[in-house]
Amino acid sequence: MTEVRCSKSGGHLGLFALKDFSVGDVILEEIPTVTLAPSNEKVSRELLSEWEHGSSKERTNSSSNRKTLWTSIKLPPSNLVPSHLHGTFKGMVQACIVFIKNYQDKIEQKQLESVLELYYPTKDSTSDAEKCIINVTDEAILFLKQHVTTTKTAGKIFSSFEDWDKLHKIALIWACNAFQGGRVYPQISRVNHSCNPNALIQTSNAEQNDECSDGNNEGQKLLAATKIEKGSEICISYLGLFLYTDTVIRRKKLERTKFFKCVCLRCTDAWLKGDEGAAKIPCLTSHPRDPKQMSLDEDVQYDDDQTVKYISLGLTEEKGEADDEKVLKVLRNVCGKIELYLDIYDDGQTKNNNNSNGDDEEEKAEILEEHASLASTMMGDRHWTTNLTLLLHLDTRLKAMSQRMIVTQELPEEDKIAEAIDSLQRIFQFVNSLELDMYPGHLLGDVTIGTARMLVSLGDEKSQKYGAEWLSKIDDYVDKFANKGVQKVVSVLKVAWKKHRRFDNDADGSSLDKKKKAKIV
Repeated sequence: MTEVRCSKSGGHLGLFALKDFSVGDVILEEIPTVTLAPSNEKVSRELLSEWEHGSSKERTNSSSNRKTLWTSIKLPPSNLVPSHLHGTFKGMVQACIVFIKNYQDKIEQKQLESVLELYYPTKDSTSDAEKCIINVTDEAILFLKQHVTTTKTAGKIFSSFEDWDKLHKIALIWACNAFQGGRVYPQISRVNHSCNPNALIQTSNAEQNDECSDGNNEGQKLLAATKIEKGSEICISYLGLFLYTDTVIRRKKLERTKFFKCVCLRCTDAWLKGDEGAAKIPCLTSHPRDPKQMSLDEDVQYDDDQTVKYISLGLTEEKGEADDEKVLKVLRNVCGKIELYLDIYDDGQTKNNNNSNGDDEEEKAEILEEHASLASTMMGDRHWTTNLTLLLHLDTRLKAMSQRMIVTQELPEEDKIAEAIDSLQRIFQFVNSLELDMYPGHLLGDVTIGTARMLVSLGDEKSQKYGAEWLSKIDDYVDKFANKGVQKVVSVLKVAWKKHRRFDNDADGSSLDKKKKAKIV
């Protein structure tokens, strides 16, 4: 029950509700019209072989076997394609190759039209971000043309291709509308962005084994993250973890990855009011810093007594309220360092997931801890850099504690659980301060469950009740959005204190000298 019509924000088409939706309702569910990326490395190698040699049969040479379509794409000079768009250039070239191979003669006309009707910037655009992605597209098409005209062994399906104007549009549509894996959907790809979204995307087969699917027809569900009234525009976030950063960072991220300047209510309100909830730092005047290190005093850094006076970094400095440019320059550099770290964190996790060893994991944990410590020391308790690095660090610690408990069958150390709880409290406070309409559990569900699991493992009724209290904070999220497996785990954890009966008299006093066994749930 939706319709596509012109959006008030930005003037482009968007998706609107034709009925009221409650939190958790499925608004619509779709499979992709086209999937403009190889579904796995084997497919990528076969596609590369046909692109270069005219046959989808993989080459037997060991070095070429390691090459994929992605790794074979050579980047143009940096003066033609900016470094932050290198990945976009390669993805665009890859999308075009996939389109020529899989769709140019096979897609139904109606489906093709539905794809070409999606938004893409045109040559008369006045936006710098749109001009930039158009230039990148020009370079991608030039790269493809040069290959098919100079490589005599290229597959016939590529060497005979002629509709370059259509391919130019396809490349731009991929850049502006595709989801992970190059998937383009008829209506879901119409959904615009908001930094305070009222909807979200879930994979339709999230509870299935991804290894059993080639991924090409992976469906998506559009779910109501909040109550949505009839006539309202349906919006999702394009930002992932960066949704919880400040307006400057969010806008920069969107301009660099989706090629538009966000004018959603959250962004415009922040600029009009001069108040940015995600970028709060201790006031430079009220809380002077160490003149050499420029770090915060510990009591200001953690603000346990809630007595620190805060200002908004970024917005405040432009209004001239903070005059210590030296400190501000250092703080901006810290923000840039944390931004870059978060930018590569997910990509690094994915690439190294199957190839990492214990030493790699330890090194990555150390780097993460360094970034979390830097952010906390320089930015204070309420800034996004502190809280997002703290979140990732907490997730890493909880996984390590869980793994150690499984291997050794020993209780986790209580001081480490206390540290985890303190971290979780601080992050919850930060997320709640942003006053987003969607549940905090979307960001904090996993770490909340992980913390509760550690508390329950201690085995005593008081700890298990405390774990249940933490789980109650994400009840609505678990009920509306978690899969059945997670719901079952949470339900077991929440009633553990009722089922567990400790004996007042253990077997004998000597048991006090032995390490207790962990209660694994």
